[in-house]
Amino acid sequence: MALEEESIVREWLDNLKGLNVSVKKMFGCWCLYCDGQAVGWLHDGVMSLREVGLDYLPADVKRPGKEDKIQELVIPLDYAHADWLPRAVRDTADIRKKEQAADKGKKQPGT
Repeated sequence: MALEEESIVREWLDNLKGLNVSVKKMFGCWCLYCDGQAVGWLHDGVMSLREVGLDYLPADVKRPGKEDKIQELVIPLDYAHADWLPRAVRDTADIRKKEQAADKGKKQPGT
């Protein structure tokens, strides 16, 4: 990791202490995992957190429209130390786990 890039990734991760988070470099970005779930990306000083319908985020966090191909919240580095961020990351992981479990339940054996 380049020093500047490492510093930015560390800044995001420092506020997520206490969560089971990790990052993996891929596609020129850092994929963010929480409890084994891919929840978003870190890139260019921005966290792109998967849109799962959280209703307690600040109004100025850009939400994707239904027509947008990428369904992620764009969270600027200014929010790296926001008190709501760890909850948002954890809740996103929890919702993704529930969605995946529901999807598995819908699939029939042999399909």
